[in-house]
Amino acid sequence: MSEFTLIADEILGATLTGHGFVRIAKEPDLAMYESTACKLAVGHDSQRSSEVFIGLNRRDAARGPDFGFDEVIRASSVPACLQPTGYAARDERSVRQLLEIMAKLLATYCVPLLRGDEGAWSRLVTQRDAEAARYATENRLRLALNGATEAWHAKDLATVVKFLDPVRTMLGTADRAKLEYAERKLHDA
Repeated sequence: MSEFTLIADEILGATLTGHGFVRIAKEPDLAMYESTACKLAVGHDSQRSSEVFIGLNRRDAARGPDFGFDEVIRASSVPACLQPTGYAARDERSVRQLLEIMAKLLATYCVPLLRGDEGAWSRLVTQRDAEAARYATENRLRLALNGATEAWHAKDLATVVKFLDPVRTMLGTADRAKLEYAERKLHDA
């Protein structure tokens, strides 16, 4: 395969140059570009996962880590049917195809981000914060349900209440019934 950065320059160069980006650094599998508003890194993990990645951030890097390509295209309202379903690219042909898709999506949907538009960056940051909060909530619920299930099987109703009460509003019908049963039994005891 040709050097990845040469392929990246060839495919992404016109799009990035058109928005004021210049390449500021390169390694065999990584190219870094910068404009007055943004930094963009494009790379290929040829040693492990064979994935192509793009990281985008404001030039002041007020938020870290870089926003991944999947975050960027979701925040830019790219229709799901146009979003790549994977980023693995093991040979030059597949690297080129994936970079062409990425370049087209950047040029079509992500121009406000590339230009440093405050509203677009605000939507991207808000999306990340919401996704992080949703993940934390889902993880908290999963851990509570796992602990409550173990306690339920051990007939330790006090522990069932300890796990489920803090997540009461997120419980489904069956788990809420277990919590209410455990509370009644403990109250009656």
